[in-house]
Amino acid sequence: MSGVIKGFPVVIGFEEPDALPRSLRSQKPSSAWSSGEWVFGNEPRRWNALQNVQWDISHLLPRLVSQHRCSFARSKAA
Repeated sequence: MSGVIKGFPVVIGFEEPDALPRSLRSQKPSSAWSSGEWVFGNEPRRWNALQNVQWDISHLLPRLVSQHRCSFARSKAA
């Protein structure tokens, strides 16, 4: 999943790599990094079934970006 890890900060315009882990905490409830399932449409995928291949990256990265933007918008509104 190195493509997702490298691409995510670039897509969201994140300029502080050291603070990235803090910014991802808000996504923990809807993420499946070490247990559970990711759901892409009607296709659930176990957390350890994702691979560093284009299909998985192209589905996971937009989801993470969308969740991050929603979380950021909620924090600004609060």
